[in-house]
Amino acid sequence: MLCDKALCTGCGVCATICPVSCITMQADEFGFLYPSVVEDSCVSCGKCDYVCPVLHSPAVYSPTTAYAAMNRSESDRLQATSGGVFELLARWVLEKGGVVFGAAYEEDFSVSHICIDDAEDLFLLKGAKYVQSKTGSSFLEAEEALQHGRYVLYSGTSCQIAGLKKALGKEYDRLICVDLICHGVPSPAVWQHYIDYRSGKDNAGIRPQTIYLRCKDTGWQNYSVMFDYGAQQFVQPSRQDAYMQGFIHNLYLRESCFQCRFKGIDRCSDFSLGDYWGIESQHPEMDDHKGTSLVLLHTEKARKIWSGIQTECKFLKVDPSDAVQGNPMAVDSTSETPGKKTFVSNWNSEDFETLVFSIVPLPQTRHLSLIQRIKGTLIKLLKKSSS
Repeated sequence: MLCDKALCTGCGVCATICPVSCITMQADEFGFLYPSVVEDSCVSCGKCDYVCPVLHSPAVYSPTTAYAAMNRSESDRLQATSGGVFELLARWVLEKGGVVFGAAYEEDFSVSHICIDDAEDLFLLKGAKYVQSKTGSSFLEAEEALQHGRYVLYSGTSCQIAGLKKALGKEYDRLICVDLICHGVPSPAVWQHYIDYRSGKDNAGIRPQTIYLRCKDTGWQNYSVMFDYGAQQFVQPSRQDAYMQGFIHNLYLRESCFQCRFKGIDRCSDFSLGDYWGIESQHPEMDDHKGTSLVLLHTEKARKIWSGIQTECKFLKVDPSDAVQGNPMAVDSTSETPGKKTFVSNWNSEDFETLVFSIVPLPQTRHLSLIQRIKGTLIKLLKKSSS
């Protein structure tokens, strides 16, 4: 028995575990993967039911310890989404001859889980990718590495980590699970449509060479979106980018994200990583506008690893409940936006920006207010210098 479609996270563990391969993951019109069963081949073994993390959630670990942290390497941190802690964990594993799994762009900017064993390839796993990743055969690859005695770091959304734990079926001392605090996973098809839309508008339909969805050139909290076409770039504040605003306002998230079973301070992973939103008011000494990570340690294994890498961080122990106040998606599911139905009916329209901003108003007031404040400061400085 498979779980209700509205609750299915697309983790793929049911397809991975099926002994007769009668379950495959098939994309719907939005590119979200769901299990499809060839009934005539099914032997009714019940394994797909047993391993489904929605039907049978893996145990969570408690108590959780929380830190605000920043990688002391500024270059590592500037390339990271927030404070650069993932890089330290990944290097710890790679230095022990282990492997690291994480989400990487494919050539067409779709996202899949890949395995790396060389620190030179870490850049593939870094940076924000706001689209659901395909786990593919990564659960089986992780199990094989563990059975050969290697350290394995597996990073993903909390539902993907839950799927991995169910696929493995037992604990491994050398498995380090890292879940990323998640707002929700956007539609792969909408993402591809936006890339085509952006390319057509900016570069005569020629797709970009690189995409950065969390470019920190304008700061960590006021990050920008960058499409790099080689000869030219499209750069726009995230608050004015149609794709980012549609994502933040939940226009094209997976249905299961609205009733996520894997939220909470205590989780089935070893580490949870995310942005420490609100750090500037809670602990301003930990905010230099270049990114601060929220690090949740759920297991003794995580605490031991943390004690070995924390010298490479500036860090501060914090109360877990306080730490998630600025990041409520750590504990609560996201809510459906009233205009979602309008978007769903028209999502592949030619004018993506007009559609999104007809549902989610462009925050021009804030933008104009910022410009006015900058102008006011410049006028004051000019008056002071001329007096």
